[in-house]
Parts: sequence; structure tokens; C-alpha cells
Amino acid sequence: MEGILGASLVVVGFVVLAHFVGLIPKTAEVLARTRESIAVLKDPQLDDDSKERHMQQNAIVLFKLLGLLLLGSAVALLTPFAIIWLADITGLLSLDSSIDMLLRWDFLLGATVIGFAAYYGLRRFSR
Repeated sequence: MEGILGASLVVVGFVVLAHFVGLIPKTAEVLARTRESIAVLKDPQLDDDSKERHMQQNAIVLFKLLGLLLLGSAVALLTPFAIIWLADITGLLSLDSSIDMLLRWDFLLGATVIGFAAYYGLRRFSR
């Protein structure tokens, strides 16, 4: 039972922290910058120097976003694991059983289905 509690804490903690560190808007910005870069490359009215200038600007922004996404993902993932680790040290939860639960296919499937349902339910509700 403590395995499912620990695994659920990791999943929910990751989702909540990913929201608060702004991972979703950053990924949307990556997609927008990528589309903008493709549009610049396809634009026949721009000369090569203009294209290169736009591409370099977008590359700088994309590298910054990569760093922010990596850092935000690490914070969102490592924080719940640190909490489970501390709970393991104090004897409240087992880190090993939590990791074992996280690796089970039925837990992964259930978390995915519940996650999608919650996401679409909240999206529908917020409109």
C-alpha cells in the first residue's frame, strides 16, 4: 500500500510542480519558435543574411528554453523523489516499493488514463 502512495505522490508532485515551474508554456514557446524558424526558411522574400539573423536569434532563444525545460523538469521530478527518500529515511514510506510501483505497467496505464481524464476535464471545466 505504501508503494502506491509513494508512486502517486511522485506522479502528482511532478504534475503540480511542472505546472508551477511553467513547463507547458515553455514547450508551447519551443513549438512556436520552431514553426517560426521553418517559416523564415521557406520565405522566398528574405535574403540569406536575413534568414541567418532570424535563425540565430531563434537558436539563442531555443537554447535558453532548453536550459529552462531541463532545469524545470529536474526540479519537478527530483523534488517528489527527495520527499519519498526523506520519508524512507524516517520509515514513513519505502523508496524501493515506490519505485517498484512506478515501474509497473498497470500503475503507468492507470496514471496515464487518470491524467488524461483530469487534463481534459479541467480544460473543459475552465472554458
